[in-house]
Amino acid sequence: MTNSSWTEPVVVDASNPPKYPFNNITQTKSGHSFEMDDTPSKERLRLQHRSGSFIEMHPNGDEVHKVYGDGYEITISNKNMYVKGRLKIEVEGDCEIHVAGDLIEQIDGNVEQHIKGNYTQVV
Repeated sequence: MTNSSWTEPVVVDASNPPKYPFNNITQTKSGHSFEMDDTPSKERLRLQHRSGSFIEMHPNGDEVHKVYGDGYEITISNKNMYVKGRLKIEVEGDCEIHVAGDLIEQIDGNVEQHIKGNYTQVV
């Protein structure tokens, strides 16, 4: 288990701006925007709320979804997730998981836990 931080991937910033005439932005009076950038090797799409929350798709297929506020994801039926590679979840605060049915885990490798406080298990 590593305790390393990560950084948000960025394609465009003040030192690496989009190039005219490849960048097309539609912006509302309140500050919402939709950006389609065809700048060579920096092609991307960005949908941004005036609060700063955004979804951005990068030229290599990466996607960044950043929420300035609380985030909610609601699925009314089944949901499946497949990650071909590593899945890393970092929580700066408490984490709570409630399963209103059975929980089944299949682990084809080792399990390692590092607990710096107490460990309580109630069955």
